[in-house]
Amino acid sequence: MESFGAYLKGLREKKGKTINDIAHGTKIAVANLDFLENDRFDLLPPRVFVKGFIRSYVQELELDPDEAIARFEAFLREGELPEYEEEDHPVFHRQPAPSFISSKWFTIALTAAGLLSLGILLLTGASRLFMYGNEAKVIQPTVQTAQPSGFRESKQQDRAPAPAMGSSRAQAGKKILEIKALERSWVRVSPDSGPAEELMMAPGDVQAFTAERGFALQIGNAGGIRVKFDGRELPELGKPNQTLSLTLP
Repeated sequence: MESFGAYLKGLREKKGKTINDIAHGTKIAVANLDFLENDRFDLLPPRVFVKGFIRSYVQELELDPDEAIARFEAFLREGELPEYEEEDHPVFHRQPAPSFISSKWFTIALTAAGLLSLGILLLTGASRLFMYGNEAKVIQPTVQTAQPSGFRESKQQDRAPAPAMGSSRAQAGKKILEIKALERSWVRVSPDSGPAEELMMAPGDVQAFTAERGFALQIGNAGGIRVKFDGRELPELGKPNQTLSLTLP
């Protein structure tokens, strides 16, 4: 029996299009399209997002996506596709970025700074006692906690929220995109001035991106996120579990 991936590939080849043509038109990463055509569903996001990929793929070929979705669901019923629990899926196995504050070097640096401050305090007190004797008035210096050289305490307003995959972004771009997740949502962000990034956002996550002019978005759960572009909050994008593509501005 023909696999579902082979079925999609056959539709594409009949239309004379390459996988890069589909990626350009749908804004779906070439790697994800390749996984789709080779039945590597274990490397793709959960089923609801895969259906969104299929719908965009077939629409790009100017064919009826409902037939492809029906065939995909038939494959599911017949057990042709692997099943997995959401928490076992590779998409959710993201290792958080290491934090300097939580590292052992930060603890060592603070300990060394504290010992240095204590040593200065004791040395100052001993010097005054030696010079003026017991009748001299001992002046207690103001103790300040030293910090490691080059370290500046980070405040919430000084930085944008960190991304799920741990990369940092400079806020030097002309346009700023902010995405807040209300529900678990898959998002692909393509800024005009940098590489695209795909991430799975949990409820409460907030991500910020910068670009020279604008962004192309692929969203797997339109009702589960809120988007703010260049300081202006956009209206609700769609319904829960609805997939869509969006270009800003």
